[in-house]
Amino acid sequence: MRVTIIIVSFNTKDLTLQALHAVANSFPSTSNLKKSTEIIVVDNNSSDGSATAVEKLSTTFSLPLKVLRNPKNTGFAHANNLAIKQAKGAIILLLNSDTQVQPGAIDQLYQTLLLPANNKLGILAAALQNQDGSPQPQGGAMPNLWTLTNHLLMFDDIPVLGKFLPSTQHAGSKGWVAATAVAIKREVFDEIGLLDENIFMYGEDVEFCLRARYHLWLVGIEPQAKVTHLQAASSSKKSAILGELLGYKFIWAKHMPLWQRPIVNLIINLGVRLRWWIFATIGRREQADLYRDLLGKV
Repeated sequence: MRVTIIIVSFNTKDLTLQALHAVANSFPSTSNLKKSTEIIVVDNNSSDGSATAVEKLSTTFSLPLKVLRNPKNTGFAHANNLAIKQAKGAIILLLNSDTQVQPGAIDQLYQTLLLPANNKLGILAAALQNQDGSPQPQGGAMPNLWTLTNHLLMFDDIPVLGKFLPSTQHAGSKGWVAATAVAIKREVFDEIGLLDENIFMYGEDVEFCLRARYHLWLVGIEPQAKVTHLQAASSSKKSAILGELLGYKFIWAKHMPLWQRPIVNLIINLGVRLRWWIFATIGRREQADLYRDLLGKV
């Protein structure tokens, strides 16, 4: 088995089925990779019949398809790790349930990772796009006090100047890439370990890429491998932002010097307050209320 595709599902039955069909249809007729690709769907105790629907599909599906039923929702990292431990592929492709792989994308990711010149390229993300085909930003610079400040205090949004400032959320930078659609060599997991299960959701991809970089693995984005990301998963915008901010706090607690932690807490607090004030000033009440509610949680 050369590739194992892992999809975590939580109350996204229709999206998960669409994602699976898109994967099956993405292999060119000339591709030999489809014959050595397996899919594992981890269902995080969905209540919408996701696991049963995928199990039914597996009986007629064109690829080996296995369902792991998680007895409770243990989060994104833990669910992926359950599948990674059972995966047979030399390349592990983590794929969100709200994605649609475009033709040739999996072959392109596989071929690029295995180029002899890319022996230290361990993590390769697909180029994400919106439903209309426009590019969807993802990834950013490695987290440090400077890149976090530029992001949370919105310096990277300053016209003209902003695009030159390194930021933890800066499209095109390849410090870290999102786990939305990312291919990872098995050797990376063997060397640095699995996803950190202390992060329930959001930030585990940043932390994983940070550990990989510590071990001199390279991170990249393959522009020829297109994946449409519907951004319609089962989590809310508020939980996503909260998860991102708590992820930064966890990363600093795990990897960074102790003296930096109060500074990071200050940057996060200022960033939340700044966004609250800006959105309230320009009359975007929903966003203003969102950040106001976050003040006591980060």
